[in-house]
Amino acid sequence: MAKITRKKLSRGAKLTPEHVYPPLTSTAAQLTGIAIEKEQMQAPMAPFRVNLTLPYLAGDSLPKGKITIPFVLPPTQDFFLTTTNAGGGKDPIYSGALPTMKLKSASFSFDQRGEPASIASQFWTKGLSSSVTYGYSSQQSLMSYEDATRLDIALSLHEKTQEYFGDTYPYNLENELWSTVIPGAEGYSGVSLRANPFIQRDLDVTIDPFKTLALTIYCPGLDDTDGRNLALPSIEVSFKFVCELMPRDMGETGVQNIPIDGGSGAGKYGAKTAPSVSISTPSAADPLKAEDTKGVNTNISTLDQQFQDKLEGGYNRFADVPPTEVIADDAAYEVIAVPLYQNMAHGGLSASPTFYATYPYLATLSGAGNTTVDEAVNTGAFDRRIIPIHHSYTIQHAILAWNWTPWELLNWDGTGSAPISSGPSSASDQQKANTACPAKGVILDVGVGIGTGASADGFDYEQIAKLSISNPNSYGTWNGTSGTKVPTHPSAKGTWDSHLIDRITTTPDPPRVLVWDSGGSAAVGFPKWNWELHSIPLVGHSSFAGAGYYDQGKEMFAGPGWTRTSSRTDMQSTPPDTGGAEQWIEVRANLYPTVSGALNDATYQFDQTKALSDKSSILVGYGGCYVYLICKKHLTK
Repeated sequence: MAKITRKKLSRGAKLTPEHVYPPLTSTAAQLTGIAIEKEQMQAPMAPFRVNLTLPYLAGDSLPKGKITIPFVLPPTQDFFLTTTNAGGGKDPIYSGALPTMKLKSASFSFDQRGEPASIASQFWTKGLSSSVTYGYSSQQSLMSYEDATRLDIALSLHEKTQEYFGDTYPYNLENELWSTVIPGAEGYSGVSLRANPFIQRDLDVTIDPFKTLALTIYCPGLDDTDGRNLALPSIEVSFKFVCELMPRDMGETGVQNIPIDGGSGAGKYGAKTAPSVSISTPSAADPLKAEDTKGVNTNISTLDQQFQDKLEGGYNRFADVPPTEVIADDAAYEVIAVPLYQNMAHGGLSASPTFYATYPYLATLSGAGNTTVDEAVNTGAFDRRIIPIHHSYTIQHAILAWNWTPWELLNWDGTGSAPISSGPSSASDQQKANTACPAKGVILDVGVGIGTGASADGFDYEQIAKLSISNPNSYGTWNGTSGTKVPTHPSAKGTWDSHLIDRITTTPDPPRVLVWDSGGSAAVGFPKWNWELHSIPLVGHSSFAGAGYYDQGKEMFAGPGWTRTSSRTDMQSTPPDTGGAEQWIEVRANLYPTVSGALNDATYQFDQTKALSDKSSILVGYGGCYVYLICKKHLTK
């Protein structure tokens, strides 16, 4: 063990107790002090992954064939430290104890059907007798072997300063941490060998946990002037990181929903119990012996027994701890990336019956000013995901990545009635979703819960995080200082920015947003940004405040317990409704209006004569959104 020292002896030196017993005593002290730390382990860092998925990428993205997905890896609550600077803003604190985090590998794949071929997109027109409208080509999803060489795919990972820590408009990406290009000719058209999945290992890139990270995928060959338009279906990207091991969360007031009892005893709240290890040391004048209670062999055997019984730590699969433990650093970083509003027929969700007709999760709303139950009038767009809990976690932060990325709505041929109604802009512009939700009275609710009830008599949920924000683009004004045009928001705005972490601009032509002009009378558009990151505060006791970007509760324990671990600490001042038997995590989102009328019938903020369906507005950007659950996972038997 690195923290144990011994005296080095020259050949022929006479052994005395001071040569032999101090290392044995030091070893016993570290075992009984539960002080086996990461520096003493063969693997002081543990891996975790950020897995990102995209249903498809095609030439309808803007720019064509390009998409960016941001994510964050903030420190866990026990290491999340900030300070207020002279300007009233926030600065991160990089303490010496902050665990180091590194990117070690990256992988990329998409569905080629196991063939050296590319896949035709819904916009393929080559060889068709009539023009293809609305993105419904009869050739979509068919294979094109000769076009596989066009699939040159550029991948990159950038970082940027978060707005929470001082970044300002236009919120551009900053440092490139990693990039590569997979050539289509060598990567995807080989008869017997293809780089699908592509994996690049042996990376060693240090990650700043207080920065935003952004993956960019760019394949310019997806769009073709000859009509041979392609798609990358079922994209999967996986980043493998490693992070230094850290102590697990424990304590009655430190963790919500943590087991009160366990193998270490009653009322321990996850605290560790040390083994009893005793070393009997002879006096300086005593001769060294192998046997008896003070013998060298006897004492070494006492220590060997601990190693033969294994050095314990962490939790088992029933959220229980060992009777005794010696490992201090038995937890690691973990990210659960939860996609929302994905796999939509036209890339994103726009406020039009044309798009609502293809989205399966629409809710009939009542109340909030609605006086009827007509589904065509009172509609909210929702989504949900369920993640099984196989082992225990403590959930530290929940982060929403909301997408405003524009896209081409439909490849309208310019004849007949436009699928999206004509508004003040040109007909061709109407076929691009490039205006971020310009209506008042729009609310987004996002919630995270843990549930129980699969194959059981009881069924219940416990809310662990929630966010409700409204009016995403209300009350903007021009700022003409130095010729720049940036958004400002007076106090009358909604609550959309109340838990904002970052805004990210990833394309040269981000979506537009409607604001008053300098005269205060007309609606005009200026460039917005592509993504936003919002904190979803953990619920909990106000007296036991957690650490994070904004006020939130302490970390949440989640694990499928058994009888001994069913009693848990309170959540929101009451025992958890899951009864210590949580089996899954559920993430839900609902985007809906607060006034009578569905999202597609709500009016523009600045032009009350126009409905959202009269303009190519963005409700959900191209490729959908994410909720990231930042957790600690545990050493597990």
